[in-house]
Amino acid sequence: MSQEPVQSHPKANDLAPPDGIEPDFSGVPTQALDAVRMRVAQLTHSLRRVRDDLSKSELPQWYSLQAQLNVTLSQLMSVTSTLEHYYETLDSTVIYPLPNFPTTSHENLLTTLLRKKFPPDVEEWIKVSKETFDIPSNTLSSEETRKILQNDINITKWALGIFAEQFEKQNFKENNDDNMIIDSQESSINNYKPSRPFEADDILKYMYCGQIPTTSSDDVNQ
Repeated sequence: MSQEPVQSHPKANDLAPPDGIEPDFSGVPTQALDAVRMRVAQLTHSLRRVRDDLSKSELPQWYSLQAQLNVTLSQLMSVTSTLEHYYETLDSTVIYPLPNFPTTSHENLLTTLLRKKFPPDVEEWIKVSKETFDIPSNTLSSEETRKILQNDINITKWALGIFAEQFEKQNFKENNDDNMIIDSQESSINNYKPSRPFEADDILKYMYCGQIPTTSSDDVNQ
């Protein structure tokens, strides 16, 4: 009984360029991609840290959480500014896999990279943003839309500068220390227990007239 010849499928390595011929990576925007990668990695680390802090049974102090959120917002602005800086380069870049790319094991990654349409959640974000800023996307060109967004970015930077200036003037750190002192004083007052209970008449005067009962010198000394 004769066996039929088995057809061998070409492997990815078989499709690689011949020996001595290196792929040309001169057109790859390595500087732009590396800059975006670093900013996104920092933002991802900050978001993961905020998530871990909020997942703890005992929540962190408000000032610690606020500081971490400020860092996260700063890194988010850094990602946005980096994408805007390399917008023309990234927008004109065409992504395609090399012949030796493992398409089978990295199919999801390849599909994401070659996707031309935004995911549904991203499209919803863009739609909400345009509706919020009253941008008629159907009548404005891409250049006019970019100018409107740039104007909004300038206003946002101005507002952040004013906020930082006022924050330094108010000196919330010292105010926080004062509040801690006041809280400790109120706590010591609330923990005060007179050696002799108040009289019923004193309690009624306080309830109806707001007259604070007077304490004897013995109670004060104790």
